[in-house]
Amino acid sequence: MKQTIGKFATHPVCAIEVEATVQEALQIMSDRRISCIIVLSHNEPIGILTERDVVFAANWLLGQPDLLLKEVMNKPVMTASEDMDVAQAYQTFCQHKIRHLVVLDAQLDMVGIFTQTDLVRSLQEKAFDGINDVSLLMTSRVLHVASDVPARYALSLMARRSVSCVVVMENGRPVGMFTERDVVRCIAKGVDLSAVPVSSVMSPSIVSTPLTTAPHESIGLMLKKSIRRLLVVDELGEMSGILTQTDIGRVLDQQGSGLINNLLGGNAKSAGNARPGEALQGAI
Repeated sequence: MKQTIGKFATHPVCAIEVEATVQEALQIMSDRRISCIIVLSHNEPIGILTERDVVFAANWLLGQPDLLLKEVMNKPVMTASEDMDVAQAYQTFCQHKIRHLVVLDAQLDMVGIFTQTDLVRSLQEKAFDGINDVSLLMTSRVLHVASDVPARYALSLMARRSVSCVVVMENGRPVGMFTERDVVRCIAKGVDLSAVPVSSVMSPSIVSTPLTTAPHESIGLMLKKSIRRLLVVDELGEMSGILTQTDIGRVLDQQGSGLINNLLGGNAKSAGNARPGEALQGAI
């Protein structure tokens, strides 16, 4: 049966008018714990602001509560028909290095947003045939910082390395993660990231999984916990790596579009159903 993005897209779309301030947009994103907000002009999507954008632009955003959204947003936003195959959406993510597609119905009205999380949710267990555990999927080199470093230093590392989080360490053990979502929350609250240790603004709960965990079980854990990353530990409980939704996407890319097409039951053609051109938000 054909897998379409309309089936898995997140509803409804959270949007804001282009004349709003960045601070207003960040407050909505923080309150609703969402990864992006669509920017509208006359009820038409003209741009997008994502958590990744906020990480990259944080030095500019800090201390400017009156900065307008139209000065910061990425444009244009990429849209796609609700009938687009999941396989085609995956190819669009890879081709344009994006993590969000605005989903339109036959009348070109916004009916949802298809995200990297939705892509992972659409994958079935057979997609990982031949991959017995998460060791082949995870990132083994984990960016980490001491718990007492300024949060702004951790943020600068995330921006320079284009990563979605850093692991916070204390006495050689992970005690939390500082994530893109934490960055949005802090800037929305006006926190001076230069004046506080990263331990005071990190997410203190870490969900871990053993190296031997099957990939689909790890995806199930992510979805159950509503998280986008897992700390991978060895048999002694020591940190071995980190598994993110991005890692999963990259491995699927390495396996080739023909295989992905077969696994998802789609018809993996070019991303011709995506419109209206390029999209600039952060890498998948």
